[in-house]
Amino acid sequence: MMFEHRAWGPVQIAWASAHPSATDLDAGMQELGDAALRRYRNLDADAGRRFAVGRLLLAELIPALGTDAATIESLCEHCGSSDHGRPRVAGAPYAVSVSYAGETVIAAAVPLEAASALGIDIEPGSTDDDAPLTELTGLFSPHAPPSLRAWTEIEAVVKADGRGMRVSPADVSFGRPSAALLPDGRAGGVPGNPGGFEVASAPGPAGHIVSVALAPSSAPG
Repeated sequence: MMFEHRAWGPVQIAWASAHPSATDLDAGMQELGDAALRRYRNLDADAGRRFAVGRLLLAELIPALGTDAATIESLCEHCGSSDHGRPRVAGAPYAVSVSYAGETVIAAAVPLEAASALGIDIEPGSTDDDAPLTELTGLFSPHAPPSLRAWTEIEAVVKADGRGMRVSPADVSFGRPSAALLPDGRAGGVPGNPGGFEVASAPGPAGHIVSVALAPSSAPG
């Protein structure tokens, strides 16, 4: 599988295509454990390729994956299902996140010594990434809707929070950064955690907008 990889602050980011021409996905998934292989084979063709590419990108970012030492779990914090939910690493000290835009898959990993939670979001770019998304007016009324760039920041924050879209996007707030984890980052908050994240635009594939959100580590040192 061909992929691109960037180190960005404390975050490692990689992306690749899940186009039907992607090869060796089945063989790669067999190296990541029975649970991941079973989920991959139970999905339809397009969803299965996206899932497999995401898991294999994470395996590139976290060397312990694909061994007996570390696996990726996806347990939904809301309903307890193992068929969905944000990915977590069992057996290695990393926070991870994956996002999709059509056939493009992007994944990120950060050591827990730098951040306790991570969210990444990718969207296809537009002719004006900073223009208001008028189709979201009803969701954000009476306030102005966000731009595409700001929308990816909102998505990244709610992913890092762990509740996803169970948090109203209109309730995500932004302010001055409280830490210096990310280049040009700013603070992001959600109800119950008003300033707990740092979010910024991040590197990604051409023609796309990418944002990453981090929760600062609570680890000592």
